[in-house]
Amino acid sequence: MVKQALDIGFFSTMYSQINGTAHAVRFLSEAIANLGHNVHVFAPRIQNGYKIPKTLHFHEIGGAIIGHNTGFVLSAPLHKIFFCQHDYLDVAHIHTHAVVGSMAINWAKYLGIPMIGTHNSPMQYYTAQYVPVIGKLLTKGDLIWRYERHIVDKYDFVHVATKSKKDLLRDYRFKEPIVCMTNGIRDLYYTNLKENGIREKYGLEGKKILLYASRLSPEKHPIDIIKTFKRVHDEVPDAHLLLVGSAGPSKDHVKRIIKKKQYRDFVSYAGRVPFPDLLKLYNTADLTCLWSWIEAEGLVLLEAMAQGTPNVGANACGISNIIRHGKTGYLANNLNQFKDYVVKLLKDDDLRAEFGKNAKEVAQNYRVTEIAKTWTKLYKFTIDQLYPLRYHGEDRKVRVELIKEFIQDLPNVTL
Repeated sequence: MVKQALDIGFFSTMYSQINGTAHAVRFLSEAIANLGHNVHVFAPRIQNGYKIPKTLHFHEIGGAIIGHNTGFVLSAPLHKIFFCQHDYLDVAHIHTHAVVGSMAINWAKYLGIPMIGTHNSPMQYYTAQYVPVIGKLLTKGDLIWRYERHIVDKYDFVHVATKSKKDLLRDYRFKEPIVCMTNGIRDLYYTNLKENGIREKYGLEGKKILLYASRLSPEKHPIDIIKTFKRVHDEVPDAHLLLVGSAGPSKDHVKRIIKKKQYRDFVSYAGRVPFPDLLKLYNTADLTCLWSWIEAEGLVLLEAMAQGTPNVGANACGISNIIRHGKTGYLANNLNQFKDYVVKLLKDDDLRAEFGKNAKEVAQNYRVTEIAKTWTKLYKFTIDQLYPLRYHGEDRKVRVELIKEFIQDLPNVTL
């Protein structure tokens, strides 16, 4: 029998950082803990200077920040991989699959507990950027994809946030079962707000605002968005691009380019802003956007939608499952289309209001409090039914069919 209050291990190299993966892990851990389960977070450089549930427990595993302006933490807890003192764990939920993932796998084998893996950020796309020299060597060829396939093949099942992310993994020969379910966003993002001087604070009075809330890194293409926005401004003279986000490898380049004469009057960078300000900016913005081809989901789009703000984004992995083209925003195949869609929505107040209303309705399906309830059902199902099949060497197809049958009654879950 599966006990009612579970002890769940969360394993990740990203928890306290300011990025989508870290937010997804942290928000889910808090939401599950609020349901009364014990969530044990094994991660480096944990910051707990914010209110957390009593059933959320931190276990520091060590790590160091590497890479200029990245905030990325490298953790190699080699001394802990083969020494597990946490025999109370019922299930391991592994969110990053390199060294910390190896530690979790060894612990799970030692304890005889299930392993579930969430796949958010493919190492292939980030290793060269965040681990200089060695990272560039590792990303040549199929080496990193092969490593990740080897790791996640050991799990009882793999979770991804969107169907397009699953399609990407399947293209690289990752095996079923792969379950699709949103990471979800905190209920705080749905707070009803008024502007309360936010336009004045950030110099946006009388402007039509395109908000770009993102980490400033090459895969997010902030420089391309700035250059494209000049063409938007030519057609919509009162348009303004506001970039908001924590530091990243492209921060210095962004700060330099927006000082140039051809951009400085209609592009600004606010850096990292307080959470209440971010909510107000989501609310007051006319549009938000995200231009990336490797998103797991694109949580910043959902956060804006929760405030009734439509989006324009790349017709790419993750984003294509969040933006409902022609209903909550537009998906663009190139920067020319991106420019045209932004201009269209900034010029058409009625269409923008309609998309914003639709966006707010769609966003109701992404509350992490509801996603956490589904996760607890998946954990108990895995412990009780799925893990015994893998333990006893049953054919993988049996697991796939069992999951397919189980998730039919679960909201927001597909195979």
